[in-house]
Amino acid sequence: MLAAMISDAHLQGLNDPAQAGLVALLDELQADHLYLLGDLFHFWWGFRGAVFSEFVPALAALHRVTQRGIPITYVPGNHDFALGPFFTESLGVTVSARVDVTLGGQRFLMVHGDEADTSLSYAVTRAVLRGPAFAALMRLAGPAGSRRIGLKLAGASRDHGGDPTPLVEAQKAWAAPHLKGGVDVVVVGHSHKPGITPLEGGRFVNLGDFHHHRTWLAVDGDGIALRRWE
Repeated sequence: MLAAMISDAHLQGLNDPAQAGLVALLDELQADHLYLLGDLFHFWWGFRGAVFSEFVPALAALHRVTQRGIPITYVPGNHDFALGPFFTESLGVTVSARVDVTLGGQRFLMVHGDEADTSLSYAVTRAVLRGPAFAALMRLAGPAGSRRIGLKLAGASRDHGGDPTPLVEAQKAWAAPHLKGGVDVVVVGHSHKPGITPLEGGRFVNLGDFHHHRTWLAVDGDGIALRRWE
């Protein structure tokens, strides 16, 4: 297998079945590269020298992946955009806002997918949460306090409210110029609706999510396929 792509596990704690499933998949994974396209955690705000104990199984599994010689690239999502230094310094993970890479002769563009949400409410929320004032608040709150704040903002549900179709259509519209401009496959997460759709110039792939659909993308010599982890 050339590559594997996973997003939107929205891990919540040690007793989360999604974490056990993800660990099992990572321990069996045979690939040349693993791409994580955001929201692996329902909330993560990184601090130097501190990690959330609730996610030690998943973090240890990621470490085992890198120890097997499989590079990992992490594209942060809207729930884990502040990864902090742990992933790069302790796990050796590459963190990038997007990935543009050729796999099996095809050019892939990978993003989390929230780039397509151009609504005013989301734009304001994104600007506030990624701004310096909120970052200062989280630093002041520390690991425990920031987690309480983050989970309050993230909400109890890991699913988007309402029909995801408008968001998926917005993602396709975002992907269209890239496909016409030379990209063969655009891969996104965020909207939690798995599927592979032919569009003019190439294909649009929505990874779905790993907490509910348990879907992930395999890229190998035979092409691309969404797989479901049982």
